[in-house]
Amino acid sequence: MKSAKEIFDLRFFVRLACIVLIILLAVFLYNFGKQRTLLIDNWSTEINGTSYRAEDWAKIHVDDLPSQEYSPRMRISVPLRGRTHTISITYDDKSFNEIEMEPVEFTLEYDTSIISVPALVAGLPAEECIQEFIVQPAPEPASAETQNPEAEISEFGDMTMEI
Repeated sequence: MKSAKEIFDLRFFVRLACIVLIILLAVFLYNFGKQRTLLIDNWSTEINGTSYRAEDWAKIHVDDLPSQEYSPRMRISVPLRGRTHTISITYDDKSFNEIEMEPVEFTLEYDTSIISVPALVAGLPAEECIQEFIVQPAPEPASAETQNPEAEISEFGDMTMEI
């Protein structure tokens, strides 16, 4: 039988350190190296029963990426690495004065998220403005037979010919 000194020798601690290092590296890369997609949305929206109108013009800057201009009903996809990001918004108010908001820091919990620009401009916290974006499949179009079965029959009756 081996003694404790033989079991817990230098090789054991080197192997244990390598395993711990690999696990820490995997956790670090998962959290900070994973690419997530942020959809920046300038559509009119309703959050918690309050409606927010789309901005007529906005210039949005996320992290160190180039800024982009948005008009109403625009949605642009931005690939981001990591979880914590900063967004800066410049917009025109009703008097056409350019207003620059303080940068807002937010975290992305989902692989694909959508953020509402009108809600951010209204002053809502970033956590309420961000939602998970889930793609809904398009409904299959109904065939011509199920839409209107009498459409093929004219006022003169069934005019189809059999050959």
